[in-house]
Amino acid sequence: MPARRKPIPVIDVICQFNKLKRPKFQGGADPLKSEEWKRKLENLFEIIECPDIYKVALATSQFEREAEYWRGTIKPREGENPMTWTRLKELMDQQYYPRDVQRMKE
Repeated sequence: MPARRKPIPVIDVICQFNKLKRPKFQGGADPLKSEEWKRKLENLFEIIECPDIYKVALATSQFEREAEYWRGTIKPREGENPMTWTRLKELMDQQYYPRDVQRMKE
């Protein structure tokens, strides 16, 4: 059985994340910007070996303008389960990457 890795303290993850060139996301109608932003963040998360539990907070801290407002509309309410990175990406696709555009790209 492989040895379990010790959890990385949140402050270490934040410090590592802040040292990198983090892409901002403003929302908007261009679905390619959403895809590019998610891809860049996935790369950063891999570089710093970011645990899943920190990804949503780190990602949404990079939201600006319309995306920051939108974040308030999808934020889990008290008593609801925390949002996962996978769920955030799904919601972003629904908001910023319409199905018809996805089909055209395929």
